[in-house]
Amino acid sequence: MCAIFGVVGRSDHRGLREAALTLRHRGPDGFGDYSSPDRLAYLAHCRLAIIDLSDAGRQPMANADGSIQLTFNGEIYNFQELRAQLIAAGHRFVSNTDSEVIVHGYAQWGERVVERLRGMFAFAIWDSVRQRLFLARDHLGIKPLYYRLRGGELHFASEPKAILRASTNVPTIDVDSCLQFLRLGYTHGPRTVYEGIERLPPGSTLSLDAATGVVERRVFWRAEAAAPIQSEQVATETLQALLAATVREQMISDVKLGVFLSGGIDSSLVAAFAAQARPDIDSYFVDVLGWEGSERGDAATAAQHLRTRHHVREIDGSQFRLADPDQAGRIFATFDEPMSDAAIIPNWHLAALMKRDVGVALSGDGGDELFGGYAWYRQVQATPRRRVAWRTERLRRSIGLGREWPQGCASQHEYYHLLQCPSFTRSELNQLFPAWRKWIDTLGTGVDPGASDLAEHDQRYWQNLDFRTFLVDNNLARMDRASMAHGLEVRVPLLDHRVAELSMSLPAALIDASRDGGKPLLRRLAQSLLPSAVVAKRKQGFSFPVDRLISMPEMSRAISSGVLLRSGVIDRAGWESWSAQAPRSNRQAQLWQLFIFETWASRWMPGVARAA
Repeated sequence: MCAIFGVVGRSDHRGLREAALTLRHRGPDGFGDYSSPDRLAYLAHCRLAIIDLSDAGRQPMANADGSIQLTFNGEIYNFQELRAQLIAAGHRFVSNTDSEVIVHGYAQWGERVVERLRGMFAFAIWDSVRQRLFLARDHLGIKPLYYRLRGGELHFASEPKAILRASTNVPTIDVDSCLQFLRLGYTHGPRTVYEGIERLPPGSTLSLDAATGVVERRVFWRAEAAAPIQSEQVATETLQALLAATVREQMISDVKLGVFLSGGIDSSLVAAFAAQARPDIDSYFVDVLGWEGSERGDAATAAQHLRTRHHVREIDGSQFRLADPDQAGRIFATFDEPMSDAAIIPNWHLAALMKRDVGVALSGDGGDELFGGYAWYRQVQATPRRRVAWRTERLRRSIGLGREWPQGCASQHEYYHLLQCPSFTRSELNQLFPAWRKWIDTLGTGVDPGASDLAEHDQRYWQNLDFRTFLVDNNLARMDRASMAHGLEVRVPLLDHRVAELSMSLPAALIDASRDGGKPLLRRLAQSLLPSAVVAKRKQGFSFPVDRLISMPEMSRAISSGVLLRSGVIDRAGWESWSAQAPRSNRQAQLWQLFIFETWASRWMPGVARAA
């Protein structure tokens, strides 16, 4: 796990090394860079040494004649298998790293090398013979990859901050993406809050011909079902064998490895397979003192059953101190895109504490999206009563008497977003951001449903929607930023792309969120691996109540004196009117979003007034 950065099409390389070094937190174990002799390409790499800790693993990594240069972030779990194939084909290796497999794999198979890789990755290859840059991001988007293409110049990086540092222009905000954040609590899809900076989508590649400026984009993997599985017994046995193999191969590391153990079924299953492969595995749990929602007892029960070496780290809630700009700045320096998921705070502290002991951690992320764990999958079902309510609301709106979302829902899709993130009404946004009215007027409810807005969907539809949006751009982005802020590599066995394909091949009954408390197949699998108390417990999630982080008056004071009001992005009169109502209404979540937006803008958008 590392950080990558590079520029193609810019002959002046001054300042690029400094831009790359803004990502040093992701790779504190070494730095390397490369400038092509013709000054057409610059690549840089901040290394987090995990496999082959010697200097042979230094990057950018080249082939024998230096014509292929690689900068790589992630882990390739089947690298030993691919290495054997490449050696048989005549390739000679000089390291024991997984990175070198990509170099020789590209020489052997070209850009289709990505189709042979199994793992989490974001990488760039500069092919000096073809004068071609090749970017790739893993199947599920576990690792981030950002880029900006302007004219014939392309910048790429693991985080936007490096692209911003390398820019010669004042960054401007993308208003549509900012409004999307205020609707969802995160931004999704290729666009970001920075105008011109995009995310490379999961399972895709981008190639730039530096001579002609031609850009080619290709999707190499889509989330599709494998062969259908109808038998519950076959599904259980197949998943057990696949997860055991996946966890085992993801435990390959030359540094100490541990496992997150929250007490929920997903992390406990990963810990169970890890304990089978390595009986002396260390498990970790972070407890916030005084929080009644702690799962400390459940994690201890699982750890005792699995006989892991269990470590509990206690955090005093006063350590958060988000009302203190200096303390808040330490955390939010990590998040160069606004994200209102309150779990970013305990995630950040957990990673800081684990890094003292281990360099790699296994996590249970992905189980809810793949196997039916979220409560909203049950709640969003189109019951007869809800159908009547949605039709009635559509009729009321057609004659001008309807209620504004989220006060009233006119479709299943609107109801889904009410359950997931109620957020701001359009009138509230117009009140707070009148300068953005023309964007607000065309704003959708949430993730754009396209032509299916009024159609009724089954659970699989909502799982696939979360899989493409909420999982990638909220959950995985949160975990990546929080862990890499401390140079901790997090691996997610449940998000092996073969596990995803298996989950999509299951009959509806085995992923039914209303059955057995959700995730019925995982619960069946867990019966032989975990104590009954853990198997039976309902999902709680790794979260934290906002009022333990900061009070509503403290958030209001931060916004009242902040850059968004001073610059006019938030209208002062609108803010004073809206905030006067906030303490007497259920607006804590919206106030938290505005506080996150303010904290982000004050740190990352000093030119926000000009941008607005």
